[in-house]
Amino acid sequence: MNITYNILIPADAAAYRTLRLEALRLFADNFGSYAEEKAKPKLAFEGFIEQQTPGRFIAGAFDNGKLIGICGFARDETYKSNHKGLIIQMYVRQRYSSKGVGRQLLQTVAQKAFALPGIEQLILGVVTTNTSAVKLYEKVGFTTFGTHHNYFKDGDTYYHQQFMILYKNQPGL
Repeated sequence: MNITYNILIPADAAAYRTLRLEALRLFADNFGSYAEEKAKPKLAFEGFIEQQTPGRFIAGAFDNGKLIGICGFARDETYKSNHKGLIIQMYVRQRYSSKGVGRQLLQTVAQKAFALPGIEQLILGVVTTNTSAVKLYEKVGFTTFGTHHNYFKDGDTYYHQQFMILYKNQPGL
């Protein structure tokens, strides 16, 4: 394994789309709707990747040049909230699970986000049943600040969303 971590560039947009749709298809309980996203001619972050939008980026984990993991950041752009941003779309292929790839990818995104002027907090949401993701986020230093019950609904099934936060200069980074 030769894993590298980089911000995705326009040439990575197609590989990003493939991996993002894979995450949606394989882990529907943890992410948005595969059918809804697949039908879009372009995913929102494909445009941000292609445009190299400041304050919005996707980092990738690459094994010998092949994209195997993604994790994104989106800065809140409102005047009173632009000191924080969201961690989004965290996914690493199952084959690389429990090998430290997810942790390094998340730390890479956190470090790049905190390097942006004014960013002080990173927030993420995770489905409460995704215990492996919760443990990963806790290892990096995120702490839970609330749970929204019945956040997602798929047919008759509800999913609760746990919200976690990481502060700049917090141990663990």
